[in-house]
Amino acid sequence: MNRSPGFGRGHGVTTDVPLAKSGQPLSYLDAHLEQVAAYAQAVVHAYRRLWVRLLGAPLAKAVSKALVLAAVSHDLGKATKGFQRSLLDSKYRWEFRHEVLSAALLLVAPPPQDLWLTLAVAAVLTHHRELDDPELRTNSGWTPLPDPDIVAEAIGKFRAKALELEPYWDWLRRFWQAHPNLRELPLPRGPRSLQPPSAFLKELQSRLNALELPGNPLALAILLTRGWLMASDHAASAGVLEFKAALPRPIFPASRRFQELLGQHKGDAFLEAPTGSGKTVAALRWVLSNRGVGERVFYLLPYQASIEAMADTLERYFGRENVGVLHARALDYLFREYFEESKEYEAAYTAAKAEAELNQLVHKPVKVATPFQLLKWLFGIPRFEVGVSEMVGGLFVFDEIHAYDAHVVALILEMVRVIKALGGRCLFMSATFPEFLKDLLKETLAGEPADFILGKSGIDEWAHDFLMTARHRLRWRDATLEQLCPEIIRAAGDRRRVLVVANRVAQAQELFRFLSRKMGGVHLLHSRLTRRDRVTREQQLIGELRRRSSENIRVLVATQVIEVSLDISFDLIFTEVAPVDDLIQRFGRVNRYGEHAGAVDVHVARLYDADRLKWVYQLEWLRRTLEAAPNDGTLLSAVVGRRWVQDVYLNGWTEQEWSRFKSARAAFKEVLSALRPLRHLPEAKETFYGLFQSVEILPRKFYHEFIQYQEQKHYLLASELFVPIPLGTFHMLKQQGRIQQLADRTYLADVVYDDELGILSKEVDLDVNIL
Repeated sequence: MNRSPGFGRGHGVTTDVPLAKSGQPLSYLDAHLEQVAAYAQAVVHAYRRLWVRLLGAPLAKAVSKALVLAAVSHDLGKATKGFQRSLLDSKYRWEFRHEVLSAALLLVAPPPQDLWLTLAVAAVLTHHRELDDPELRTNSGWTPLPDPDIVAEAIGKFRAKALELEPYWDWLRRFWQAHPNLRELPLPRGPRSLQPPSAFLKELQSRLNALELPGNPLALAILLTRGWLMASDHAASAGVLEFKAALPRPIFPASRRFQELLGQHKGDAFLEAPTGSGKTVAALRWVLSNRGVGERVFYLLPYQASIEAMADTLERYFGRENVGVLHARALDYLFREYFEESKEYEAAYTAAKAEAELNQLVHKPVKVATPFQLLKWLFGIPRFEVGVSEMVGGLFVFDEIHAYDAHVVALILEMVRVIKALGGRCLFMSATFPEFLKDLLKETLAGEPADFILGKSGIDEWAHDFLMTARHRLRWRDATLEQLCPEIIRAAGDRRRVLVVANRVAQAQELFRFLSRKMGGVHLLHSRLTRRDRVTREQQLIGELRRRSSENIRVLVATQVIEVSLDISFDLIFTEVAPVDDLIQRFGRVNRYGEHAGAVDVHVARLYDADRLKWVYQLEWLRRTLEAAPNDGTLLSAVVGRRWVQDVYLNGWTEQEWSRFKSARAAFKEVLSALRPLRHLPEAKETFYGLFQSVEILPRKFYHEFIQYQEQKHYLLASELFVPIPLGTFHMLKQQGRIQQLADRTYLADVVYDDELGILSKEVDLDVNIL
């Protein structure tokens, strides 16, 4: 068989076997379809039992059969003279949707009565474009206006394009007869017998309006067929031919009793255990115990810095080939990792892009992400069916569940309802787990999850010692943080490494200025730095702090960023008062590894500027934290810390937060009620991206460097010059005329950027609660 593509006279394609796509090496259509079908068959093998449980045996059988049929037929419409020419001649535009012809080949009779065929044709028709796409509809003979001339023109175009199948009809016949999934259907007599699929599209459209997700089994069946067809197609096109179902069985450290108990539990669960007790190993034991064949594992964390550290941990257990990192900056994270090794932009970019794209596929069975990466699917972004398909039967570990505000908790609760409807199982973990939050989750789970609490579940000698050992001694100071600077200087002079945590960026900058004038070895870390500067500083800090003899770091002045990043330990802390769970996180950066023989002092300044701090925290939480606080000099064991948290959150959120929670929950329920397979929700997409209350700006200082990177096409290095600022601050700067939008939509800002201090602005307060 001739597999040498080329052009004859008049640009007639001479190859006997059509191509699947352009580029080198050549990709032939038969090989591509077989690869997609093999991938889809592996998906069916892994998920069949889950689908039976969710859909019932008949519908699960229909999805299984439809998916493989769709996989082996979805690109048959590419076997036309015009499409093949467009692959080999970049100037030629074929201007027709090939999937319309693929569907027409399956529809040899009026709209199919067999459900599996309906599912297959629906998936084939929409595997590139959604059901309401104007070009897809017009090419199918369903015109925007029912004018007879317009309809006739559309049908005429369909028939003309169908005739272009003629040069490849012998190939098509051989391919059809070679595949059992196709042989079950009659091959059309020839291209002239094909009919446009307008009637099928109209019938499908009318049926979808009544099919709500995720509860309607037929709606879910349509979603799964389209979602897994797209996933299989993307994987094969990326050269990924294996659907990874199995996970290696890692060797864990010696088990603790609570880890064994959780690892034996089947179903939803809560785990409350302090940082450093081994929650991650306990979670992985639960995952492996609950996992059957191919279910995906989602390890969800609130912050990007935490995700990157957790990904490293999971890669050690399961191998990098099985663990994918999903968050908004995943490509930047991977690029920085490769760039640090090679210092070659192109090599680093190529490697990072390939891995980031691989992580976006359903290929890797373990995903480390923020909840937002899953929520976006439920907001109906384009091709959301891929993400929802992967969520079916999944295992979801929500770590640090206490860290979300009322708005995000509302979204997570509704997502959990969907997860349960999709057959998923959930593990919620926290070092500090307020009872009211557990109650909300229990209500949402519509069951009674097992509640594992270190000290109550699996108590043993190790657990008793761990819970009762205090690494910190609480010291209340009736002063502002600024008034404690003389003590900070004295402590640093005694060769102790001191952590100073401010609640506001401007406050941290002023403290850094003052302390730097008095002594050396003072460093600053906060969120108003370029991405490049922040990563560089964090790497320098980690390197220096792990060398205990180094004198380069005597004091680190930081904001809330210290709570969620940097696995480092200090000898002493001075911090402004904050909500109790934030304080406990800050204390966790002191004597972190128990390197001191006894408890070390953690100094907390009670006094603060309420007019400024109200933009960072609700002052009610500071009042509750102080009222419920242990006395000065109390040894802060895990037991004491848990009791403090429970007392502060005894009555749940503030009235304002409850209001936000109810509004967000109601709004998200409306979004979910509008979700339908085969089409996205444009308005909901805007709503989703509106959740992120920050904007990235380019300080004018970096404009010329940014342009230089852009001209060199070093776009990732250019993006490292951005600084995140709150949305409210952005609007204030815009009103002042200090924001200019460049041609590529970058926001250039007239703000002062100091290499040591970060963004400076006397006119605009940059202090709001953003990490």
